[in-house]
Amino acid sequence: MLIALPITGWMVFGTGSDADSANPAPPVELGADKTAPKLIHAHATTDTKRQMTTDAVQHPAPAQKPDIDTAPKVAKKPDTAQTPAAKAPEAETPADDSAATPSQPRITRTKVTVSPGDTLLKLLKQTGLSGREAFLAVKELQTVYSPRKLKPGQEIRLALLSGGTPDVAEMRLQRLMLRANADTNVAVERTDAGGFAAAKQARTLTRQVSGVATQVDSSLFAAGQQTGVPVRVMLDLIRQYSYAVDFQRDLRQGDQLEIVYERFLDASGGIAKTGPLLYASLEVQGEELAIYRYTPENGQTGYFLPNGESVRRLLMRTPINGARLSSGYGMRKHPIKGYTRMHEGVDFAAPPGTPIYASGKGRIERIGVNGGYGNYIEIDHGHGFETAYAHMRGFAKGLHRGARVSQGEVIGYVGNTGNSTGPHLHYEVLKHGSPVNPRGLNLPTGRTLTGGEFARFKQAMAEIDRLRQRMPDTGTRVAQLDCAEAGGCP
Repeated sequence: MLIALPITGWMVFGTGSDADSANPAPPVELGADKTAPKLIHAHATTDTKRQMTTDAVQHPAPAQKPDIDTAPKVAKKPDTAQTPAAKAPEAETPADDSAATPSQPRITRTKVTVSPGDTLLKLLKQTGLSGREAFLAVKELQTVYSPRKLKPGQEIRLALLSGGTPDVAEMRLQRLMLRANADTNVAVERTDAGGFAAAKQARTLTRQVSGVATQVDSSLFAAGQQTGVPVRVMLDLIRQYSYAVDFQRDLRQGDQLEIVYERFLDASGGIAKTGPLLYASLEVQGEELAIYRYTPENGQTGYFLPNGESVRRLLMRTPINGARLSSGYGMRKHPIKGYTRMHEGVDFAAPPGTPIYASGKGRIERIGVNGGYGNYIEIDHGHGFETAYAHMRGFAKGLHRGARVSQGEVIGYVGNTGNSTGPHLHYEVLKHGSPVNPRGLNLPTGRTLTGGEFARFKQAMAEIDRLRQRMPDTGTRVAQLDCAEAGGCP
C-alpha cells in the first residue's frame, strides 16, 4: 500500500525482524500475540530453575516445572506498595501499606538512571538494598552483561521487596532489568531458593527500509542532515564515496543524491537502531555513480558498482572529511620561507581536532616529530605505495612504529605543528619512493565480481531496485512499502 505524506526527503517501507542499539531500558516489549520475548541465554545460581518473567511491571507467575532453557522465576505473590527506603528514587506506584500483612512482602517498582561516575553497586545500595544483596545481584548480572558498559542516561528498572516476615526486615531485590542493546534486554531475578538468576532476552524489532532523494547544495553531509538521514548512515556514505570522488573538485551545487538505508523500530514505534547503507547514487560531473551493498560468499560485505567492481580502492582520495583544499600539488611560493619550491603533497584546511584517516590499510613506518612537518605519520600500504600525514595536533591512542592500521581508521587530528601558518593537514602519496599527485592517481580496486558471484550480485541489485521503483518519482519522495509485498527486503 502506498501512502504519500507532506514530509521532505523521507520514504519508508518495512517488515518485521530483529536488530541492535544501546539505549536506556524500557519495560520488555511483548510481541503482537502478547507472548514473551525469546530467551536466548540464561544462567542460574541454584539447581532449581524456573522461567524468568518478561514483564517488568506484572507480578511473577506461579512456579513452574524447571526448564533448562530459562532462568528461575519466583512464585506469584500479592502486589502491594511501599515508599522506598532513604535515598531511593521515587517509586512508580504509590505506597499502600493497608494491603500488607505480616505474611505478605510489599513490592515497590521503580527505576534508577545512571549518572556520570555511577556504578551499578552504588545505585543499588542507594535504593535501600544491603551491600551484600547488591553485590550478589551485580555478581550474577556479570555472567550475561558487564556493568562497565553502563552509560550515563541509561535506565535500570527494579522491583524491590520489603517486609513479609518479622525476621526479614531489610529491603530485598526481586528483579532488575536493563537494555543491553537494541536486540537484547538483560535481567536478574530472585529464585525460590533465595539466590539470583540472570538471563538475556531477545527483543523483537521491526525492520524498515527508508530513503531520500535530494540535491547537494553545500556538502554531502549537509544534504543528509537536511533530509533527516542519520549521521551514522551519512558517514558510511561519505567513507564509501571517498574512494572514488574528490569532494572538493568533483561535486557541484545542485548535484543529485539518493540514499536507501535500513532502520529498526521498537514496539512503541521509536527508532532503536539505524541499519547499514543499502544503496546510494551520486551525480558526479554530470554522470551517475551508483553503489550497492553486497555480501559475497567470503562474508566480506562491501559496496560495488553495477558492473561488479568494488568501489573500494587501495587508497582513499581524501583522508579527511569536510576539509577545504588550501594548496595543491606542484610548484608554489613557500608561505613561510618565501621562495618557490615543489609542494610534494596537498593541503586540506580544517578546524583543529578534525579526525584524519588512514587512506589505506598498512603498517606505520614512522610516527613522531619530523622537523618542519611537525607531528608526522608515514604508512606503507604495499604495492609500492606510501602515504604521509603532517602538521598533526596529535596521534590516535595505541599507534606506534610497526603498528598495522585499517583503511579509514582514525590515526590523528588536524593541528598546526611544525612550519605551518594555520591548522591543516599536509598529505603526500609516494609511489616507489617518489612523490606523486594524490588527486590524479588511478588506483587499483579491491576486487571485481565475476561468474556466479556476479550473477548473485545482480539479483541483490534487482531487489533493491524493485524497492526503489515502488516509490513515487518525485523530487522529495515519501512512501511506505511492506517489504513482504515487494518480494522481500534485501
